[in-house]
Amino acid sequence: MGQGEVMNTPIVRQRHLALIIIVVGLVVAAVAGTGAVSSAAAPDGPTAGPPGAPSVQAVTQSVLVARSAEGRDSLWVLSPSTGAPTAAGVLPGIAASVAVSPDGENVAYLPRGGTPRVWVGYGPLAPRTVSLTGAGVRRVDSFTWIDGRRLVVAGATARKAGPERDRLYLVDLVARTTAPFRKLQGTEPYVAPGGAKLVYVRLTVLKPATKANQYSATVRESLREVRLSGGKGRTVTSETYRLAAERRSFARPQLSRNGKWLLTAATGSDISVTYSLCDASGGSPLLSVYTGALASQAGWDAAGRTAFGGMPDMSHTDEACVWVYQPDVGRLTRTPLGLLPRLMVTDLAWSADGDLVAGARDWGTASRASHVIVLPGSLGGKNDLGRGRLPVWVTP
Repeated sequence: MGQGEVMNTPIVRQRHLALIIIVVGLVVAAVAGTGAVSSAAAPDGPTAGPPGAPSVQAVTQSVLVARSAEGRDSLWVLSPSTGAPTAAGVLPGIAASVAVSPDGENVAYLPRGGTPRVWVGYGPLAPRTVSLTGAGVRRVDSFTWIDGRRLVVAGATARKAGPERDRLYLVDLVARTTAPFRKLQGTEPYVAPGGAKLVYVRLTVLKPATKANQYSATVRESLREVRLSGGKGRTVTSETYRLAAERRSFARPQLSRNGKWLLTAATGSDISVTYSLCDASGGSPLLSVYTGALASQAGWDAAGRTAFGGMPDMSHTDEACVWVYQPDVGRLTRTPLGLLPRLMVTDLAWSADGDLVAGARDWGTASRASHVIVLPGSLGGKNDLGRGRLPVWVTP
């Protein structure tokens, strides 16, 4: 395998040593889903560098994917080296999102359309359907594992309610119970494997949409954290704005395993995303990357790295790239140019030993075929395993 490209940038001293990287992009979204990104990296531009962080443990894992046909997803376990498939069950419908338990031994899916159910498990006798209607939930939209038996799910008691009406619910898969999680209001919960805190987003409508304000509500978006051991938590940071299209300031928050770093995604009305990384106190971003893409984040690996997808720069609008950032050492690496041509990354996930799997789809073609691509932690190569969606690593 080869190696990725290291982004050379200046280092400045503030309260602590910080890497500041700004990748500024202009997105041109066409029917085919194309885009453009401009880069304002260091004057010398990207240069070849050493490989990424080494593997931290030897764990044999496989890639679990969903393949859609006739209104439902079938699950397949793929060899990460050969792509050889093994049937792993059939979901009752089409999945919208997936999450893997911290030990990698279990998996859960949320249905497309927000139906208040969770599909849990894979294999010949899986999945098991867990309904949240007994707790009064009528719509779900996001979730995270806390440990090997419990999930926190965000949902609302009204089918057509917006995310500002979401509350958090604790689903115990062993006790088969669903109950409000400390009466917290919010959406997009996240707990890193082995983490001690949960982060989530609370949306508060300060002024509802009316004809007088051109049907643009005023919203306060708050990024919050709470200890799993107890307490009411705190607001890390917040922002107030007039809601337009799909605007979000702190979407999909992901707190690192050591509790030091927060990655969020800001989105707008076009196919673009700005990834921002700050310390857990909510200070000024240490990293800001604006790119033409759908938001796709891998969370944090055991070596303290995070990964996210986009497009490399304005000169290469017909390909995708994946960035890996390690904030403790101020290192940003990306896949080499030409490695992911004519693709858009839609999903990312870390393996236990520091490799990545990406879900991607073609752009510029009528089929928009899906791909499952394994990337080494160095980002220097790839292995296309064929068709699939929502890829994750599992420990058989």
